[in-house]
Amino acid sequence: MTPFEPQARVLVPPRYLAGAGIDRLADAIGPLIHLFGWPSEHDRASGLICVSSPDGSLFVTFNSRHTRGHWWSIPNHEPYWEARFTRQPPIESIVAVPQALPQLLGDDQRIERIPLTTAPSRRSPT
Repeated sequence: MTPFEPQARVLVPPRYLAGAGIDRLADAIGPLIHLFGWPSEHDRASGLICVSSPDGSLFVTFNSRHTRGHWWSIPNHEPYWEARFTRQPPIESIVAVPQALPQLLGDDQRIERIPLTTAPSRRSPT
C-alpha cells in the first residue's frame, strides 16, 4: 500500500465508491465570489448560503438543513432550468457546475482560471 499525505487527493475507481468526498464548499462557490465578484449572503442562523449572478438571473444556494435533502440548488430564470444536488454526489461533480456558470452567462474575463474540461470522464482504450 502506498502511503498518502492526510490531505492528498486520490482517485478511487469506480468513482461512486469514493462517496461524497471532502466537503469543499469554498471550491464550489469561492471562485464565483472572489474571482467574478458575485454578491453573496450567509445566514448563520439557518446555515443558508446564497450567491447570485450580477444580473440576478442565476443563483447558487447551499443549505445542509434542507428538509428534502437538496443541499445544492442552482436555478436559472431565463430560460428556466434548475440543477439540484443532495449530499451524495462526489463534490467534484457539484463543483463543476458553479465553475461553468460565468462562462454560461458570457463572462470570460478570467476564463483561464476556471477552464471548462473537454476531456472524457473515462480513459479510452488504447
